[in-house]
Amino acid sequence: MNRSIKLLYKKISEKHGIPISKVQEVVEHQFKYIRQVMAQGIKNDPTSFKTIQITHLGKFAPRKYKLEEYKRKADNK
Repeated sequence: MNRSIKLLYKKISEKHGIPISKVQEVVEHQFKYIRQVMAQGIKNDPTSFKTIQITHLGKFAPRKYKLEEYKRKADNK
């Protein structure tokens, strides 16, 4: 893990009086969820990819270029 991230987790842990492992779990859970939802998209079906809104972090969506490329590849088959 990156040193600056460890320091950030430590500061949050000390400020709120919770273990560093819990801070890390809370932060990383959001990204595990994003990965899980994005992985449900079907490669040759651009409409199957979802946009995910995470509070304070913004929207996570597949890039338009990649969706167009997937569609183009699906049409060529």
